[in-house]
Amino acid sequence: MALIITKKHSSGFSLVELMVVLVILGIVSVGTITAITSQNRVYHSEEDLIDAQMNARIAADRISFLLRMAGTGCSDSFGKKLDTGNLATIGGTGIAANPTTSMFVIDDNSVGTPDQLTLVGAVRYVGNITSIPANNQIKLQCNETPKIDGTATKKYIFITPQDENRYRTISGIAGTTTPTLTLSTILAVDEKKELDDALTAGVVLDVYQVQAFTIRLVDSDNIRSLRIDGNAIASSTEMNVADNIQDLQFQYGIDTTTPKPDGQIDSWVDNPTDITQIRAVRFFILARTSKIDKEYTDTKTYDIAGGSVGPFNDHTHRYLLESTIAIRNRNYN
Repeated sequence: MALIITKKHSSGFSLVELMVVLVILGIVSVGTITAITSQNRVYHSEEDLIDAQMNARIAADRISFLLRMAGTGCSDSFGKKLDTGNLATIGGTGIAANPTTSMFVIDDNSVGTPDQLTLVGAVRYVGNITSIPANNQIKLQCNETPKIDGTATKKYIFITPQDENRYRTISGIAGTTTPTLTLSTILAVDEKKELDDALTAGVVLDVYQVQAFTIRLVDSDNIRSLRIDGNAIASSTEMNVADNIQDLQFQYGIDTTTPKPDGQIDSWVDNPTDITQIRAVRFFILARTSKIDKEYTDTKTYDIAGGSVGPFNDHTHRYLLESTIAIRNRNYN
């Protein structure tokens, strides 16, 4: 009888095989972690850049609105020479100590140092006229306590619809939701009749407050922000419009055609000598991210208002926005 001998093989992995498996697992794990970390960094960088773009667009939207409203309810009041004015000052010490006797007060600076612009317009709604008790009084219906009174910065109103783009000055106010405004100058007979006839016909005569606004950048806690100051509002109620705005520059498109302007822009300047020539305003907003990205270096050069800034060679992403707004409310006389 033959004797059969069977060898027993040991089960499991050898030490070498285990080491190979561990090395492979380590490589896969490191690759996975690296990919996740890289993707997370890219995600946060994109998120920060989107925030910067959003801040720039919010700032641009607010500036564009005020530029479109510049001169509303007041351009005829400033006379032909808008840079001197011919009636009482609108404004005061509430905003950068710039009294405003015209549609624009321009504070121009070189690129890198933010510009500042003060403009005037009828922006804030007050109420609508319900009656005209006397030739120097109008009665209003307001949804809230009006922001107007007889003080220096709160006494200018605009009544619409009317043929003239002119503000009126009030010397006093009595009442809250249905106040009676006393005008500094009486209404002409034909003017009062026109308003009375409009009310009789059911025309809604709206009243807006004419006030000055200053567009500027402010620094607080190492953050530069866009702020729009209204001279008729207490400074304690002012709020920043958008944060992380690094630079703000304005340029003005002027029509220098003589002897009669043709309405076309002949050149863009930083500080026009005669603001009656302004036909459009172009602004540049340079926004930046709030966080640094160590994997990124900003080597770009940004063209702003005929100049340039950069490269900054830091680890901050930036976004440049440019927009042009036509000035619609001008005095052509």
